[in-house]
Amino acid sequence: MARARFELAPDRSQVWIEGSSSIHPIHATATGLGGWVALELARGAVAAKPKVAGEVRIEVGRLRSGNPLVDAETRRRIDAGTHPEIVGSVIGSTRLASDRVALTGDLTFRGQTHEVEGELTLAIVEDGVHLTGTQQFDVRTWGLQPPKIGLLRVHPTVRVRIEAFAVSA
Repeated sequence: MARARFELAPDRSQVWIEGSSSIHPIHATATGLGGWVALELARGAVAAKPKVAGEVRIEVGRLRSGNPLVDAETRRRIDAGTHPEIVGSVIGSTRLASDRVALTGDLTFRGQTHEVEGELTLAIVEDGVHLTGTQQFDVRTWGLQPPKIGLLRVHPTVRVRIEAFAVSA
């Protein structure tokens, strides 16, 4: 068993954020994720006790919805000038299957850090590790109140999906 560290490949890593409102769905994506992952490997696969560690960083300015007005309002509400990144850090892990781990981590958004839980699928590939995961969050946990303008009500729950490739460090 060997511990290996991998760096996220920004050009091959992306996050999708999906929300909803009383009028239409809301979508945003960001590429260029930064960070790293370290885990125990055994015979080219995730070890039985992987002890996953890692961090992912998303620059708020990279989030794009396809609508410049929505993007500007999103950055304003997030206070991107003061809090330019969303950062997730792994603080604990448990192997669920040969390719899946349950993670506990800290998620820092808008300058507030809260513990979160989720699952991540890991695939050891020729040039590193392919990571995928999906989780739902209530943005009010981090003090973000969704806008209500006339008949428009933005719902507080968002679905976040990540797909990242990490290469040997």
